[in-house]
Amino acid sequence: MSDNFYCPLPFKHAFIDSTGVAACCQTPRYEVSLDEWVSHPKLLELQQAILNNKVANVCQGCVEQEDLQGQSLRTNSLRDYNDKRFTETDIDFIDFRSFNICNFKCRSCNPEFSHGIGQEVKKNPKLERYFGSAPESKTVSVDDENVNWIKANLHSLKRIMFTGGEPTRIPGVKLLIEQIKNNYPDVQVLITSNASFQDDFWYDLTRTFHNLHWTVSIDAIGDAASIIRHGSNWDIIEKNVRWLAKHSYSLDINTVVTNLNIFHLGKILEFGREMQKQSATPLGKNGDLGCRHQFFVCTRPYYLSADNLSEDLLASANIYLQKLTTLDLDEEQSQMLDGLIQQISDASYNANLWEKQHDYNLQLDNMRNENHKILYEVQK
Repeated sequence: MSDNFYCPLPFKHAFIDSTGVAACCQTPRYEVSLDEWVSHPKLLELQQAILNNKVANVCQGCVEQEDLQGQSLRTNSLRDYNDKRFTETDIDFIDFRSFNICNFKCRSCNPEFSHGIGQEVKKNPKLERYFGSAPESKTVSVDDENVNWIKANLHSLKRIMFTGGEPTRIPGVKLLIEQIKNNYPDVQVLITSNASFQDDFWYDLTRTFHNLHWTVSIDAIGDAASIIRHGSNWDIIEKNVRWLAKHSYSLDINTVVTNLNIFHLGKILEFGREMQKQSATPLGKNGDLGCRHQFFVCTRPYYLSADNLSEDLLASANIYLQKLTTLDLDEEQSQMLDGLIQQISDASYNANLWEKQHDYNLQLDNMRNENHKILYEVQK
């Protein structure tokens, strides 16, 4: 991490979901309206800390990522804003998570972003140890006041990101995107999706709206995906990602690295490189690569941390990851792998955390009729 700490997000960006508003997805939410947020004491406090070149406690997640991987949400945001520095609030980028409706129940997710996980917590109170109490309603959504603020301020926005839940399954997202496309075509639309869609709307949108960026989440390939990202149909996901690689104007692949998929990284890295080569186009925002493969190496929750492994698995992971360095990798993939190898090499077995990981996944296994232990069989 640079000694000159700065992040543009508290000045230019607002994150919003059913629990409130925040400066970004990694900072605390507050139950206020977007109108109130721009002058909220906590936002002003964070901005002042940044202007004073101080690392606020809420920024520690990025600091950890930078120490481990050399990059983070903060460094990516600096790149997005061309390293410009801002001193006043001028929100032009909204991360809009309007509903927690999702057709997947990923093991690294929680009820805030998947109503299916919320329903599992209701059925199995033991999961409250990991998630807290489930929402009272089947789904949770953003207050109408904040939705209306976004619609009323589209003219001043430069970017809006739709996540969720799964945005291709969320009511209202299509209508809002169509409104942007027809009336505010200069606003960049970013969609973060599990790539399970089959509605013609999303294919037509991709063909006709070039100010559209897709990020697809790929945490496992093939059969492993059905355990790590429960609800996955890999055949549909693969078909969609390959189509997007060839037809989308801008595409990223995002991978969350946990202790569940660490022995499946080889296939993920190879798939990412293949999609990059298929998407090589002068239209892509990433130049000759056409597609970026970006990573979040999990450190929290600690029981899912990439280095929370038994002694035997730590040793196996080290050997396995070293072998992956011989693959054809891009710079970001290689950087992630080098950082992960160092993290695994420095790690020590924590019996309590490993037992917590086992209990958490066993609860899900019993509910979903799965066996997460097969994920630790070293892949070739």
